Amino acid sequence: MGILSFIKKIFSETEEVAPVKGNIKFSDIEEYLKKKTEENNQKEELAMSIINENIKKYITELKENIKIVNNVNIEAKEKNDKIKSAVYEGRKKYIEFLERFIENIEEAKNAKEGKNDKTPLEKTTENINSAFLRFNENSGKSYERATILIGKEMGNIRDTLKRFSTELISLFKEDKDIISTSAKLSLIKLKMSEIKELDERLVKSYEEIEEFSKKISEKEKENNKVSKNIDSIKNSSEYIENIEREKSLQIKEKEVENEIYELRQFIDFKALSNFFHIFEDRMTIVKLYKDNFSGEFKEDKGNRLINLLNESKLNNESIYDKIKQIKDKEIEIENIRSLEKEDETKDLYTEIERIKEEIKNLTNEKEWAEKKKEKLETTKEENFNIIKRELESMNLHVED
Repeated sequence: MGILSFIKKIFSETEEVAPVKGNIKFSDIEEYLKKKTEENNQKEELAMSIINENIKKYITELKENIKIVNNVNIEAKEKNDKIKSAVYEGRKKYIEFLERFIENIEEAKNAKEGKNDKTPLEKTTENINSAFLRFNENSGKSYERATILIGKEMGNIRDTLKRFSTELISLFKEDKDIISTSAKLSLIKLKMSEIKELDERLVKSYEEIEEFSKKISEKEKENNKVSKNIDSIKNSSEYIENIEREKSLQIKEKEVENEIYELRQFIDFKALSNFFHIFEDRMTIVKLYKDNFSGEFKEDKGNRLINLLNESKLNNESIYDKIKQIKDKEIEIENIRSLEKEDETKDLYTEIERIKEEIKNLTNEKEWAEKKKEKLETTKEENFNIIKRELESMNLHVED
């Protein structure tokens, strides 16, 4: 298996979870991470040292091979100029690609921590993989041209590269667990940090919900207090008398409506119209009363109607008595109204509506805060499960 496919395989294959061998308390995870990270870092430093020594050895060998290939006298070969020219070009290009490959490999051994928290070992592995990939993709044709006349020397380079990749594969295979453990430790650290942050947010969330509950309780007490005030007012003799007056008022007003209705039946609008048909101003009044008798009568207490009836000689005892009855009842209504007092419960009912609206708003905010809390708790549980899964893959069971 070549280095390219091997490296791809070790980063993509699913790792089998080892059987759990020990237990760990959640409170002990941070201390465990610290020790395990130090231990893994030491292994990684040793692995990097071995890889770098390996790289140093093979780069030295490749540079010697380059000198040998460059010293081959192509002109001394018994071939035509066209072939020699192709070999010259092939050797030149191949050496350029090889020297660029060497530069990339030397840079790889000095790799620092990469993006996404990749360790130097993982970054070095990826950089070496990338260097081999680019070299193999670019140098194939040049190698074929150069080997027309420089087969043995070029073959030595190919052999060196094969041995180089074989040893790297062996090293990377040994280092796979180190890289895997680094990734697991990084993930666990991240999730532990997130859980700490979530715990802080949850504390604030609990306090926020408690504060909403307290405010709702205070508003409910306030609402009960106002309701008791309303009940107290309703049970007072003054309020009861006022209610009775209101009922009496409604009865009297209904009686007035009936009296006005009866009065209308006494009025001969046809006769009035015939009498005043040549007088536009008076006919206007007649039409107003005919179309809206109750409204017009209440508007002027029937004064315009009485004037028209007197002027036309259409007034009579029945009409006069009915109008007097209506006016007497209206005086009674005014007397009752003069005794009425403002309903003190109206403002209190308005206050209750305001309090209820505040309780509704506070309840909605509390429900929203509870949903946020539930989401935080779910996220915390998900993070805990990830930590638990990763530790189990490292032979540790997290105790509940």
